[in-house]
Amino acid sequence: MTHKQAATIIRYLAVMFFFMSLIFASGAFASLDGASKLLHDVADWPIDGSMADYTREAKWFSAIGGGLFAGFSVLIFLVIAPLIEQGSALAIRGTVISMLVWFVIDSAGSVAAGVPTNVAFNLAFLAFFLVPILAIRSPVGGIPEAS
Repeated sequence: MTHKQAATIIRYLAVMFFFMSLIFASGAFASLDGASKLLHDVADWPIDGSMADYTREAKWFSAIGGGLFAGFSVLIFLVIAPLIEQGSALAIRGTVISMLVWFVIDSAGSVAAGVPTNVAFNLAFLAFFLVPILAIRSPVGGIPEAS
């Protein structure tokens, strides 16, 4: 896969994740939280409709998490994807490392919170990002050295 192809895939993923971030953030608004509750119910498989109304703290963290997720989606679209397209080894390595850090922390926290099924969703999310990046073929093969 070329750098340009990987960057295009990353841009599409950033748009998809931006819209998912809006679902997360909607949990802060009682009149709009249906999609957020459904997303949480799916992540806490099986879907059983057991999601209670969000507490004040859950609404607050939905807003924070959704906002962070939205901001990172925009950063990926506007900064990371163009750098990957240009062949920036620093951006490629930084993206791989940051995704692995997110995966470990999010997955460990999910297990600790009693929602181990979220690890499967995290694996899919991780694969969506890492497969195109790791499939990049540099002129010398593999991920190029930082310049």
